[in-house]
Amino acid sequence: MRLFLTTIFFLLVACDIKQPQDCNTKYRICVWNAHPSKAYTDYYKINNDSLSIEFIGGVVGDTNKKIFSKALTKVEQQSLCNYLSTFDIDTLKSAYINQFVEDGDQKRIELKIGTKNKTIDVSNFYQKDLDGLFEVINSVIDNKRYKIYYEKPAASK
Repeated sequence: MRLFLTTIFFLLVACDIKQPQDCNTKYRICVWNAHPSKAYTDYYKINNDSLSIEFIGGVVGDTNKKIFSKALTKVEQQSLCNYLSTFDIDTLKSAYINQFVEDGDQKRIELKIGTKNKTIDVSNFYQKDLDGLFEVINSVIDNKRYKIYYEKPAASK
């Protein structure tokens, strides 16, 4: 029995298998994904058990409206929890901005994980940790139209 447990432990460590994390920590992720050339913003709100996306119009007369929402499945909840348990928001800057581009990809991310808070502005800049965050968010969005687009530079692909 001891040999069996030792073998399992070795396989878990050697294969870097992610163990399910304790998901009692409350979190909230808010993302404003702006589309300046189209005059609207998609606002994403994700917490421990749900996801919602709201259309925020940028033209006079536009009305804000919820365009997508869902309760997260247990598997989706665990996936987000596992990712966030390894996501150290203290290492992130508050802004990643390419000063040479004024339009294009504009995002604001507000993170609250347990007692930690972080607001990050991103403008035409690729940051690999944020790419991972957007990937895990996109993994729980069923509709391709609502996925968050975040392009890697050509050299990173």
